[in-house]
Amino acid sequence: MSGAWTIRRARQDELRDWDARVQANPDGGQWTQGLAYARLKSTERLHPVFLVLESPGTTVHALALEHRSLAGRFWYLPLGPGAAFDDLPGIADALRAARADVTKGVYAVKVEPYELDTPERRALLADAGYRAANTIQQNIHTVLVDLTPEVDDIFAGFNKKLRNHIRNATKHGYRVEKAAPGEATYRQMYELMQTVAGGKGVDTMKPYDYYRTLWGELCERGQGHFWFGYDGAHDGPQASAFMIGFGRYALAKDGGSVPDRAIRGGAHLMRWTAMQWFKEHGSEVYDTYATPPSWRADDESHRMHGPGIFKRLFGPIVDHLPSHDLVLDEPRYRLFLRLLLPIERRVRRRPWGIW
Repeated sequence: MSGAWTIRRARQDELRDWDARVQANPDGGQWTQGLAYARLKSTERLHPVFLVLESPGTTVHALALEHRSLAGRFWYLPLGPGAAFDDLPGIADALRAARADVTKGVYAVKVEPYELDTPERRALLADAGYRAANTIQQNIHTVLVDLTPEVDDIFAGFNKKLRNHIRNATKHGYRVEKAAPGEATYRQMYELMQTVAGGKGVDTMKPYDYYRTLWGELCERGQGHFWFGYDGAHDGPQASAFMIGFGRYALAKDGGSVPDRAIRGGAHLMRWTAMQWFKEHGSEVYDTYATPPSWRADDESHRMHGPGIFKRLFGPIVDHLPSHDLVLDEPRYRLFLRLLLPIERRVRRRPWGIW
């Protein structure tokens, strides 16, 4: 645990290489703390605030998304702040101590440490004044693949059924290609995303412009990557995947496919191909992104049950801590939750996925 923490706004020179600084955080860097995510969320009435948290020998760069209402300002640190878990109590003290300047007008701060969910960790956060809140980022429950072993050892660690799927797709000529970013790729990707769930699409899909902004921002920074899979039986790709490489993590963000397939195992081969590419380019962990909680893995009513079956072939579900709120002004916090938030929900003015 580090010593006393302080908090300040980032300087302009620190913003110029912000992503590199985030990737140097103790947690290895989360893409939701980067500039692309800040730009994306700024289109949804969330104002990016770039923070530098410092203690003797340790510096953490954190993005806060600021939601403004009549209650004041609410900060959300998506999968942040990126500090070592044991430093979160000291950071809470720093946030409270900065009420006269940096956090003036901020009535609550929502943190989201990407740490395994355990009773001991929840107790430590509670003792520091954090309150368990709702889950926001979809990969709070996910399957993680360690990319640090040799390729053959990673493959050998997969479920036998998964290995057979990959071998079958390879044997029957399923072709996986890394696609260049651009409007044609974005359009093709979005079309395939609309054909999942038996051709019905998914209820949580956002408009094309949202994805166009997300993909464009990430690709511009060399962090976004597309793969298309071809089985020879369709006019164009049979499946697609958009993935993010940021810091030590590679993350499978979006995917789509034509409902019928001529070759079994194509989607499995596409992800295995991407994993190998990310490993070659320095990623240490592959995040399959979004499953049911481990305790609901077999619950067919959960909206992620189907994708969860597919992803569990790569490994067990990992449960991370939910979001936690640090309340700095109790009356304003209650005003927002009890009065203002219900109104925002009714008039559909709340930002995507924040509350």
